[in-house]
Amino acid sequence: MWDDMRFYLLFACVLLLAGAAIFLWDAFGRARTRRLIAFLPTSKAKGVFIGLVELSGTAECERDKALKAPMSGRACVYVKTKIEERRVETYTTENSKGERETKTRTVWKTLAESERRSPFYLRDETGVVRVDPNGAEITAETFVEKTVGRSEPEYFEWADGRDEHSDACGTRRFKEVGIPLSSNVYVLGKSRVRKDAVAVEIAKDETEPTFLIVCGDEKKARKDENFSEKFALTLALLCAVGFGACVPGLWNAERTAIGIGAASGGGVCVALWLLRSALDYVNSFVDFRRRVDQAKSNVDVELKRRADLLPALADATKGLAQYEKDVQETLAALRRQETILRVDEAQDGGANATAPRLLALVESVPELGADKAFTKLRQGVVDAEDRIALAREYYNNIAENYETRRQTFPHSLVAALWRLPEAKFFKAEGFEAKTVDVDLER
Repeated sequence: MWDDMRFYLLFACVLLLAGAAIFLWDAFGRARTRRLIAFLPTSKAKGVFIGLVELSGTAECERDKALKAPMSGRACVYVKTKIEERRVETYTTENSKGERETKTRTVWKTLAESERRSPFYLRDETGVVRVDPNGAEITAETFVEKTVGRSEPEYFEWADGRDEHSDACGTRRFKEVGIPLSSNVYVLGKSRVRKDAVAVEIAKDETEPTFLIVCGDEKKARKDENFSEKFALTLALLCAVGFGACVPGLWNAERTAIGIGAASGGGVCVALWLLRSALDYVNSFVDFRRRVDQAKSNVDVELKRRADLLPALADATKGLAQYEKDVQETLAALRRQETILRVDEAQDGGANATAPRLLALVESVPELGADKAFTKLRQGVVDAEDRIALAREYYNNIAENYETRRQTFPHSLVAALWRLPEAKFFKAEGFEAKTVDVDLER
């Protein structure tokens, strides 16, 4: 009898130890995500750069490409459904006399479960960014959560007409969650260059474990991560306490030893949490400084892009404008030449002399478009200045967050210990920081 008890205790120790490790690791990940949400400033869609970013806006896509929730019928970009059926389960157990008895109980069994994700565009006041939700941790809105009986039409309709199991009790539970079309969403993930267009998208990246999509705003995302972190930590602590209590039981120890073991297990869990949290906090703060430098580098990249792009656009526009000017002058000269010809010459040699030159002009310039080139140049100037302004704004925001934490306790201790430098607000300096002159006269 004691050997059987020891086996069960050993099995329980293994499960509790594994549970403590899993939940503690999950709590560490939740804490890291919570700090990222707090540290990173929100980017604008038009100013998204390569790297880890957070965005807030609305989820949009073409109406004919939106997903349709099977229960609620709502148009959405993400939907997950679960159908459960209540059944009578038969099992055997052993009573105090060592006799086996057959008993029944009611349990919920999963009848069907599905999940669909569709790429969508996150829209804010500056533009749109494509988001690929595959691989993301999604917090969705509840569409349907209902328990129905056989007499209600949803019992078979929402289950696609599935027949009941022989042990069914006549009750089914339906749950549907999703992200509705045009609803507010918060996205935290790594952006990359799209494969099908010269643009960026936010998608799962193997080098960055954090990819979060929340149906709501940043405040809700932070609240959810904070709750999940505390919940995981509580479960880890309970598992550690249980493990500590079970270990002395393997040697048939007294209750005092079991209590000491339980307290020791909880103490070790708390100590590991504090140690790992301190290390993660230091690493995250150092990483925060690196992100400030990266934001500053993004400003320099946009300034360089403007310095290189606008003169090239201006030269192309000047060339097209000059070519169109030459064509118009040639046409005007031909018209003047034709008006001074005598009527008989215009009917013979004059017309024949001008015709080849007119034909050559028509073939070489089928459609004059200097006005389109000027429009493109103007749009290029506007886009370049907008991207620079967004990059500066993002840098100043992240620098402000960094400085606020660097100068307050206990962040100041970490900054002093690792000699993290001050982050100054952006100040345009150097040749490339000056406004690029677009001269179309030279």
